[in-house]
Amino acid sequence: MESRKRKGSVAIHRARQDEPSKSTAEHETPSVQSKIRASFRPFILPLLLLFCTLFYYYGELVNWAAWNALRNEFFYGVHDVHRLLFLVPIIYAGYNARVKGAVIVTLVSFVIFLPRAFFISPFPDPLLRMVLFTVTAGLIGSLIGVIRDQADRVRKLHIVVEDERNKLLNIIDSMADGILVTGPDFEIRFMNSVMVKDFGDGIGLPCYKHLHKLDVPCEQCMIPKVINNKEIGKWACGLGDSRAYEIVAAPYIDIDGVVCQLSIFRKVAGSKNV
Repeated sequence: MESRKRKGSVAIHRARQDEPSKSTAEHETPSVQSKIRASFRPFILPLLLLFCTLFYYYGELVNWAAWNALRNEFFYGVHDVHRLLFLVPIIYAGYNARVKGAVIVTLVSFVIFLPRAFFISPFPDPLLRMVLFTVTAGLIGSLIGVIRDQADRVRKLHIVVEDERNKLLNIIDSMADGILVTGPDFEIRFMNSVMVKDFGDGIGLPCYKHLHKLDVPCEQCMIPKVINNKEIGKWACGLGDSRAYEIVAAPYIDIDGVVCQLSIFRKVAGSKNV
């Protein structure tokens, strides 16, 4: 199934070129839900910080408002556990605003912690514990930002590589000679239109089965030598129906990183023309 998708990359690329207006319209006309999410997104981080702050100072707020019915001993213990909630906005900032966002939200959280550490907490070393948590949370948020940056770079690079591969395959598909890309497992990954015309569509099939009607690889198969030694090979190939080709093969790294063999099939003059 995967190889079938590879084969369709050229066709898909052409289809996208033939129908630019449709895809462009879809990208230029955001849905109502997208607009709502975009308008609400700037408020997510402030709301998270506000919620965490209210949670962190819940005990003091209850005392100040004299809401004795809402008192709970959980909010009057050591606040190391309560500070863990601030990991949510810090990680969120790292994911969406990268390292800079994680650092800013970490500093804001540090300022929020200061009043309790200096004036409220009756427990020992409140400032030290608060600083240790702030540094740890900042490192976690920054790491999330770095990972997100790397993931974006890989995604963009993959798009560029795939686009360049499609351009290359489009050029290959328009060549007068037959072009065949074969994997190290002898599976055919790509055939240009000339090869499909001469041999039929064999994407996903073993090359020895599709081209030579054999059940095992050819005795003088050059694929292992070309791929393993990374060298260019040249040989003559004759088929039982009087067709003869001069083949030039070279290593080719496919989009998934697998080293394959790219072969050029040129008809020998005087051979049967299919």
